[in-house]
Parts: sequence; structure tokens; C-alpha cells
Amino acid sequence: MESRAHALVAVVFLLVLGIAVAIVGLWMHHSEKPGVDFDVISPYSVAGLGLQAPVRFKGVRVGEVTAIGLDPRNPRMIRIRIKVDKSTPITRATFAELAPQGVTGLSYLSLSDQGTDFAPIITKPGKVPEIPMHPSFFEVLSRNGESLVNRSNELADRLNDLLNDRNRARFGQTLTHLDQATQDLVQMENAMMPALKALPAMVAATQSTMLASHQLIQHLNVLAVNAQKPLTSATQAAASLQKLGTASEQAINTLNYQTLPQVNRLTQSLLHSSAAFSELSQSLKQSPQSLIYGTQGPPPGPGESGFSAGAH
Repeated sequence: MESRAHALVAVVFLLVLGIAVAIVGLWMHHSEKPGVDFDVISPYSVAGLGLQAPVRFKGVRVGEVTAIGLDPRNPRMIRIRIKVDKSTPITRATFAELAPQGVTGLSYLSLSDQGTDFAPIITKPGKVPEIPMHPSFFEVLSRNGESLVNRSNELADRLNDLLNDRNRARFGQTLTHLDQATQDLVQMENAMMPALKALPAMVAATQSTMLASHQLIQHLNVLAVNAQKPLTSATQAAASLQKLGTASEQAINTLNYQTLPQVNRLTQSLLHSSAAFSELSQSLKQSPQSLIYGTQGPPPGPGESGFSAGAH
């Protein structure tokens, strides 16, 4: 009886547990947020990405990874099925990148857009829209690192070709010549040391000469300023002399053309007056009574009254 009781209890417990699991599953199924499916097509490795890995849009979690597998149409590509919220702004410019989750080695999908096309992504009936995958930072670093290693190997090969026996001998000769040139430079430096030591005194003398030249130029400037005054006076004197010459020329013209003719006429008038005065004097000497009675006319001639023949 006890074994049957234990078996009954076990069956009842299993039934209750099964019913509870079914209820929890149904509750979780109904509480799951509705979303939109997208396929991310990646030509790159998706190591570290697993199912239910987070999907973030610019850092905000908007969904999760629901499936990962090879693309049936192109096995070289990887098809990642994701489910994201309906409110996520997926556009034609949206792309996905693989980003690490700390130092755990796991990765998540990061969605972003280039901001060049804000039109919604094209959806076709019965077909899941596709989002392209861009290389992650580590993918770019890995490719560049591989290229860097290849270039380093190429550089090493070229260095090996460059450093052959013949070129090493030439490098040795070049180093010898450089050593000799260095010694020559040291000797030249030793020879130039006295001149370099005398250079400060030469510079000081040059500065003193320049200062004296500056003072001389200042004195010459003062002398030039002082010399401008006599030059100004001489210019004024020359102008006065020029005016005096002009006045003298005018006076000479007046003397020649006005004064001298008048003096000549006065002289002639004086000569005529002097001749008349001389005649008057002679007449007075001959007949002083003429001064009282006046001048008598000439004696009457023949036929005139008062003519007398005996008078002659």
C-alpha cells in the first residue's frame, strides 16, 4: 500500500509540475513583445555571437538574435535572423556591426545608420527584409594588421637585398669617410676658436662704430636743419636783388626815354634865352635910351616921309 501511495504522490507531483511548466511557458509566450524579423547578411566572421544575443540600435537594446546559419543561396555568406521592436527606425541606410561585450569574448549586434537615407527599408510579401553587415573594428584591425605584416615582410626582404656584402662594404667605407670628416670638422673648429673668441670684441666694436655713425648722422641732420636758415635768407636776398634790378632797369628806362629828352629841350631853351639876352645887352650898350624911349625904327628911305638926302 505504501509503494502505491508513493507512486500516486509521484504521479500527482509530475502532473502538477507539468501543468506549472505549461502555464509558465504560455505566460512567457503571451508576455513576449511583438517584433519584426530582419536578416543580417554578413560576409565576415561572427565569432562570439550566439542565439539570444542582444541587438542594440545606437546603444539601446531593441531586440535579440533568433537564428544563425549559412545562407542557403550563398554558403560563403552568413544569415543572422534578428527580431527587433516595431518602433525601431530601420531605414535603407541602416547597417549592422559586430561589437564585443566587455572582456567576456561574447558579441552583440549593433545597428546604426549613416543618416543619408531616411526612407524605410523595402519589405516584400513573404520575404524577410535584409540588412547589410559592415566590418567591425577588430575585423578592420585584423585586415590592416595582416597587410602591415605583409608589408613588414616585404620591407625585411628589401633590407636583406640592400644589406648585401657589397653594400655593407660601401657602408663601412662611408662610415670611415664620415669619421674622417668629423675629425676634419674638429680640427676646423679648433682653428676657428680664436676667431670665435675674438668675435664678441669685434661685435662690440661694430656696435660702437654703428653708435658713432648714428650720432654723426644726427649731427649732420642738425647741421642740415641749421643750414636751411641761411639758404632761406640767401633765397630771400636773391629775390630782393632781383626786384632791385627790375626797379633799376625801370629807372634807367625812365631816365633814357623821359628825363634826358626833357633835359635836352630845357638846355636848348636856355641857349635861346641866353642868345636873346646877349642881343638885348648889345642893344642896350648901343642905345641905352631905348630902355626909356623904346627902340627907334630904321631911318626913312627914299620916297618916305622924313627922308633927307643930306642926311646921308
